[in-house]
Amino acid sequence: MTSSIIFKDFLPQKKNSFVWLNAVFLIYLLIIGKVNGLTIVTAYFLETIIIGIVYAFKMYSIISFDNIKNNHSPLSNYALILFFIFHFGFFVAIQLVFVFVYLGMSDTHIKEAYYLLQNLEYVLSYSGMSLVLISIAIYNLADYIFNFIIPKKYETSDLNKITTEPYIRIFVQQFTVILGGFFIIFSSRLLIVAILLILFRSVIELYFIANPTRNFLNNNEKQIQL
Repeated sequence: MTSSIIFKDFLPQKKNSFVWLNAVFLIYLLIIGKVNGLTIVTAYFLETIIIGIVYAFKMYSIISFDNIKNNHSPLSNYALILFFIFHFGFFVAIQLVFVFVYLGMSDTHIKEAYYLLQNLEYVLSYSGMSLVLISIAIYNLADYIFNFIIPKKYETSDLNKITTEPYIRIFVQQFTVILGGFFIIFSSRLLIVAILLILFRSVIELYFIANPTRNFLNNNEKQIQL
């Protein structure tokens, strides 16, 4: 794949238009003062929950197709969804502990990190948080519909492999958010840093959409060159 083709994959087009729209909308909210950098950082952390829900639906779509194709689907497949929900839920809970420790460095209203529900309720009250989360949820739903359901990827996707995909995606995303959030927290929540965070995070999403069968952790893949 040439660099020009790779660059083309990052330009606005049907399969990634929702990524661009989401980025523009969030930057707009920042510029008009409806949200601040801390809200964006926190929302990106909470996106983990949305991603988990979407992947549970992806697993269900794969099983449903298998059920129609073979007139049945092993109960173990449905059990895999329950296992994923339990395992991913535990993963989210552990992640939130570290997130609240991280956010607590800037916001003294956040309680001890283990008060997950109380802290979650508090950060959901951040200025503009509902708008940001709705935007992110719409983006993830659009990705599910236009890049998974409509192209019928559930017909060829491997059920076991799909359970590991969200962890890879989240690892890369959250690493970026942590770095960007560090500068936002310790630089008086500068607008330009928050905008750069949105742009960097959007580039990562564009990469995953352009290369659905590749990931940043696969050492056997060639590095992309923009």
